[in-house]
Amino acid sequence: MSRKQLIPILFLFVLTNTILLFSQSYFGVATAFKFKFIMVVNLMLFSLSIFNFIRLHKMNANQPSAMVRSVMVGTLLKMVIFASAALVYAKQTKVPVGFPTLLTSMGLYLIYTWLEINWTKTIKQ
Repeated sequence: MSRKQLIPILFLFVLTNTILLFSQSYFGVATAFKFKFIMVVNLMLFSLSIFNFIRLHKMNANQPSAMVRSVMVGTLLKMVIFASAALVYAKQTKVPVGFPTLLTSMGLYLIYTWLEINWTKTIKQ
């Protein structure tokens, strides 16, 4: 795996943060989105994606079962970390996050996961 495969993840991270910062300065607090929450989710997804990239980079590509296990462990790790973060956030704040913010966060999660799965497809090449 080459470092060129990090470009889509890095581009997604920078683009999402740019859009969120622009939207926050343009709309202010007049929207249903919680921009800081989405930025934290984006940062968490980016850091976990980099961690998974490093794990996949060290993996032996000749063992398909190891690749499947690695992807499953990465997905499980992401889910546990986000469930823990959601519980901590819910304990600290009494205000609900909001439906648009949750949908945006889930959309980011799906995009990052899709890009990570594409990494595993290109390992054998």
